[in-house]
Amino acid sequence: MNETALIIFSFCMQAAIGIMLCITLGKQLSKDKQFKRAALTSAALSVISVLASLAHLGQPLSALNSLSNLGSSWLSREVLFSGIFMGIAVLNALLQYFKSDNQSLNTVLRWTGSVVGLITVFSMAKLYTATAVPVWHGVNTFVDFYATTIAVGTLIFLATSLLELQNVNKRIFGAIVLVVVIIQASVAVPYAMGLGLNGMAAQASAEILKGMSVVIGLKWLLILGGAGFLMWPVTQEAITTETKSVSGMIYVAVATLICGQFIGRYIFYAAMITTNVGLT
Repeated sequence: MNETALIIFSFCMQAAIGIMLCITLGKQLSKDKQFKRAALTSAALSVISVLASLAHLGQPLSALNSLSNLGSSWLSREVLFSGIFMGIAVLNALLQYFKSDNQSLNTVLRWTGSVVGLITVFSMAKLYTATAVPVWHGVNTFVDFYATTIAVGTLIFLATSLLELQNVNKRIFGAIVLVVVIIQASVAVPYAMGLGLNGMAAQASAEILKGMSVVIGLKWLLILGGAGFLMWPVTQEAITTETKSVSGMIYVAVATLICGQFIGRYIFYAAMITTNVGLT
């Protein structure tokens, strides 16, 4: 498998979008917070994502060519919405550091970025489900992409915003992560078990996944373990005497779950077997 650039592109873009969603939620919960570090992280990840996408295309001008079929190509739509989101994320980060008092523009950018981000993830998932790769077909790809977006984005948001969230009830963020990964597992496991009942390409993918059972087991151990581990610190009151302890627990949960989701994205591409042509 040689899809490193695609792994970086999809994973970083979805993480950036998830952070933007959490910034929007966080501002609803605490209007006086700025979340500058989270905004900067979202912008940085979106830039890394787009650069990885250009590396995969081979030539930067190829990105412009890919925009020529917006009416019929999900690849064109993915490129367009990814670029728009990156622009919004970068502008939002600059606004936070140099014009944070402009609350009206700040609000417009947050909400626009969140909506564009959700459309971007949909375009990504739709692109893969429209290919000749049976293992990518169906609702599992949509659930996996949105779950990664929300879970990873929420965790990075927590890790970059702990100081600002010190006196804020963080239960909602831990609950979101836990619910999302449970839904992800409940869809992915039966989908993988039924994959071998489909055509030859799907059966070949099922054999690949069977050979990666240890890696898949590690993936779910890290994802579910990280989500469960997160629930303890975020449901406690982060009083001054416990701040370092709580922060450490959250950082461990963040690292654990993100590693699991990244392994899952590697598996996503490793199981690729086409019926005729591949990703287009």
